[in-house]
Order: sequence, then C-alpha cells, then structure tokens
Amino acid sequence: MSPEPLPLPQSATVRLPDGRRLGYASYGDPKGVPVLVFHGLPGSRYQRHPDLELATRLGAHIVAPERPGFGLSDPLRLRRLMDWANDVAALADALGWERFAVAGVSAGGPYALACAARLTKRILRVAVVSGVGPPGSMPGGMPMAWTVRAAFQLAPRFAWLLRPALAVASAFGRAWPERYLDLLASHLHPVDREVLRRPAVRAMFAQDLIEALKRGAEPFLQDLGCIASDWGFDPRTIQVPVELWHGDADLMIPLSAALALERRLNRPRLERVRGAGHFLGIDRWAQILGRLIAPL
Repeated sequence: MSPEPLPLPQSATVRLPDGRRLGYASYGDPKGVPVLVFHGLPGSRYQRHPDLELATRLGAHIVAPERPGFGLSDPLRLRRLMDWANDVAALADALGWERFAVAGVSAGGPYALACAARLTKRILRVAVVSGVGPPGSMPGGMPMAWTVRAAFQLAPRFAWLLRPALAVASAFGRAWPERYLDLLASHLHPVDREVLRRPAVRAMFAQDLIEALKRGAEPFLQDLGCIASDWGFDPRTIQVPVELWHGDADLMIPLSAALALERRLNRPRLERVRGAGHFLGIDRWAQILGRLIAPL
C-alpha cells in the first residue's frame, strides 16, 4: 500500500532577467532567517524534510528553488554550473533578500559552493550535505554504487551514452516512483534502505520524483554534466563559512568527496557522521539547519 501523501509546500515562480521562469517552494517562518535549499539529482521544489513545521520551529524561512528544466523551472540550453549563481541572485532580489544562508544536498552541493564563490557578500553560511565532490575526487578508493560511478565517468565527454538509460529511468520513476525508490535502495547501504522504508520519507520522495522527472531525462543529463565536469571556480577562493556533512557509509556519494572539499576549502568544518548514509540529512536536519541559521 502506498503511503499517505504529505502536505505540499506553497509553490510559486519568478521571472528571471532573460525571461525564463524559475520555480520554487517556500515554507517555515516568513520572518525567520532566509535559507535557500538546493535539491539533489533528480529533484524538485518538493524535495524536503517530511516535517515542514521543523523549519518553523527553528525560525528558518526556507525557499527551495528548482534548477533549469526541473519542475516549474524553464530549461536553459548549454548551461554551466556557475550560471546557477545568477539565477539565485535574481531570485533573492525578487524575494527581497539581501543576505541569506544556503544548503546544498547531494548534487545540490556544488551549486551551493558556486553561489558562495560568486555571491560572497550575500551568503551568510553554507551547508553541503552528502555533497558531490570536485571532478576526480570520487570514489577516491572508497566504495561507490557502480551505477553512480559510471554516470560520473561518462557524463563529461560521453553523455550521449547515458541518454537512453536515463530516458528509461526517468519514465520509470515518473510512472512508478515507489518502485524506482526500491530499485535505488538496492544499490545503497542498509542504513539508507531503512530510511527509504519510512512511510513519510517514501511519500516525500514519490512526490519529488514525479515533479522532477516530468520533462524526461534531458534536465537530469544536463545537471549531471554540470556537476561531473569542471565547476568553473576554485573552492579555495570561497571566503564564506562552509560546513560539510557526510556519512562514512554513503555508497551514493562516498566520503572521499567531502574529504576532497575539506582539503580545498578555507577552514571548513567537516562533520563526518559515523554509520550514516546518503540520506543523513533526514535525521540530522534539525542540527544542520540550526547551525546554518545560528548567528555568525
């Protein structure tokens, strides 16, 4: 039996300077600390902690934007990772936010760091949760699901080889999101399988997948290419405080990704979570968000 659907956060769009629409969800305390949360891959504005009231209780105003091609956001041809910082600046301007914190989950991690590199004076603090590492840093001698490893190896120069498989995966995830989650779980550590068995988590990811994959495989493939290729900035130039959260049992994005970022960033804080997997953000979100919005 499918789990009961969860309440959805409020959705909206903003018109960007080049005419594209950018979709986002918002929830939490409207008077709280502004926080932008960037989804993983695939992902949409519906990727969130199942308890929306958690942000309200902590005093955070969360806005979760969708990258080009996902959900309500219009696609952007030939986009690069650093282009995201321009979209984020326009969104923040539309929201009336001068300064804000940023969190990037999984594939959203490089996009959070790109914002820190380009929008230095506007970013309060960054959290990278189970984040993708710089090109060449994964698997770094650590266990990694073969499907993910192959995708990262092929995406920079042989993306066409991935297109048929991603097209099938996208159609499958759209039509049968829970079966997609079960297939995903088979490649993960048992600790992550346990997280994905929780009804509220399954319901959230099912909502997220349907929205994320509604335009097929092309946004998925484009996003993968952006994070698997040269990022277009040097993490050493980032002056914003960065916290890295990573589980040592993560088979999706291995711990080597966080260790590589720790070496390249200026005095980052690495929380190496023993026994945690890729979805550590579900159980640690209160701690992560609380630190993210704490006074500097």
